[in-house]
Amino acid sequence: MVIYPMPVEVTQARIQLVVDQNAKAPPMTINQDLQAVYHAKAAALETALADLQTEEPSLVDVKV
Repeated sequence: MVIYPMPVEVTQARIQLVVDQNAKAPPMTINQDLQAVYHAKAAALETALADLQTEEPSLVDVKV
């Protein structure tokens, strides 16, 4: 399992979501905040996986 520090973008997106939820923002705004959190998490995961793939050599040697 890959453990990586939480990127700033994810933390900022989560904070904005909590602020809007506490302010009783319209549902559309909260949905946009949720999408921002999901996108930030996905981008962070993609970056972490890309870093992992470039650092570790392949464990499987496939010959055709």
